[in-house]
Amino acid sequence: MPARARLYISSIITVGFALLAGCLLFEREFPDLPRYLTYLLLACVASTLKVKLPKIRGTMSINFVFILMGVAQLTAAETITLGCLAALMQSFWKPRKRPTLVQALFNIATLVTSVAVSYSVSHALDQGRNVPVELTVAVCTFFVLNTGMVSLVLSLVEQQPLRKVWRQCYLWSFPYYLVGAAIASAITISGRTVGWQSSLLILPVMYMIYSYYRLYLLQLAEGDYAAT
Repeated sequence: MPARARLYISSIITVGFALLAGCLLFEREFPDLPRYLTYLLLACVASTLKVKLPKIRGTMSINFVFILMGVAQLTAAETITLGCLAALMQSFWKPRKRPTLVQALFNIATLVTSVAVSYSVSHALDQGRNVPVELTVAVCTFFVLNTGMVSLVLSLVEQQPLRKVWRQCYLWSFPYYLVGAAIASAITISGRTVGWQSSLLILPVMYMIYSYYRLYLLQLAEGDYAAT
């Protein structure tokens, strides 16, 4: 692995875990444990619904919807820890190839950084006044940071242009994130009128979206294989 890639990975891990430690030390607020634990459980279940990413050895799950719900409904500490545990579940639940310790730490660190920044930016710009606007800002920030950090490490390792790597691996998935943000907005808004427990009845829609993208990627992979 090139030295620049090792330095970059070490830097991201350091920043990510520093943010996690700072959040747990200075903003350790878990005011509604039943709701937090319910969302955490569902996020971990969602992490098992994975689709194989094209071009790279990686997966994507629908757990980011619960991260967005956390941005709108939970505290920073709740949202970040939910994201960490969901990332661990996604990495170690029936992987085709078990990730190394460094890969697992890097995945957690990128998620912590993405969640922390998207949470801070969305709350600073909207302050909870408009849920769709807040989550649109959050999902765009999360998408750019998370996919950008992963694309950069791939660019350094494979010594390819960052823009090319990002376009090949992640550009197609942006609508997937926008639909997830719309679902998180609907759940949050309905939860304010009927209670957060009843609002979770919307969640089967997430499984439908997962199934659609899974079939889409399978067809895409078959098309690439046929072309070769």
